Amino acid sequence: METSAHTRHLHDLPPRQIGLYTKAVVLFSGFLQQFGWIFFVMGSLFSWIFIPPSTVRLWFETGKDWKEVPGKVITAEPTNSAVNEEVVYSYLHSFEVNGQRYTGKSFTAGQDLQSGQEVTIRYDANAPEKTSYIQGSDRAVFPAFVLFVLIFPLVGLGFIVHAIRHNLKAIKLLEIGEFTRGTMCSKEGTNSSVKINNTTYPVFKYTFEFEAEGRTHSATCKTHQAWLVEDEQREIILFDKYNPDFNIVYDATANMPNISEQGTLELAGIGKLVYLVLPLMGVAIHLLFLWYGAPFSMG
Repeated sequence: METSAHTRHLHDLPPRQIGLYTKAVVLFSGFLQQFGWIFFVMGSLFSWIFIPPSTVRLWFETGKDWKEVPGKVITAEPTNSAVNEEVVYSYLHSFEVNGQRYTGKSFTAGQDLQSGQEVTIRYDANAPEKTSYIQGSDRAVFPAFVLFVLIFPLVGLGFIVHAIRHNLKAIKLLEIGEFTRGTMCSKEGTNSSVKINNTTYPVFKYTFEFEAEGRTHSATCKTHQAWLVEDEQREIILFDKYNPDFNIVYDATANMPNISEQGTLELAGIGKLVYLVLPLMGVAIHLLFLWYGAPFSMG
């Protein structure tokens, strides 16, 4: 049973044992982090789909011994991909080297070649069976500019890393932090806001003062949930007794454990599992593509 916000008192002395699930909920919570995971998951999905079948992967090739030889287009077929609104065509070509026949694939945006057309083939003399393409065409479905899709997972990763650093601090203080309460001494507007369900919430920076070892210390936090840190005359602070400047404002950190009537930290409820869905999806997407390659090949 959750204790009233005004009467909560943490009697459980450090060091405290915090369950792995509760730690995970705290670690991956926070509006900006969840927002970051959306960017990261969607951006990663598009990155794995578009970058492997692009010329970006060719940047890392070395040791090619390029030769040219006459060849022929065997088939010319449209793919399910497009570049600048032009359908990408895939060509199966054939050529001979030292009496041995080889085949390969080439690509163009728009149909530039026809089945049966005579063409010049460039191939790697070290491995003609693996590497060849029609001169004037591409060796990959997409050009290198698809690299821009990396912007989305990188932006998301920035939000995630920033939030995780703060949440790791919260977890540490849940384990070793001393309980006290602080008095708000300032509330400042910031230049940022959060929009949820068409409602905009301004983000405020709060400063609280608390006493530790006979000295006054400050604890700061930023939140768009003003009601969480303005509902009590004095807010809960957790701090490291050996370094009181290492502290957090308890209610400003998302999904901190409830404090029971007995003054102990409660386990995170099963409903908090929702905060782990996006991180698990992010990990699963990368494992899927690393294990199977590019299952959604565009070629």
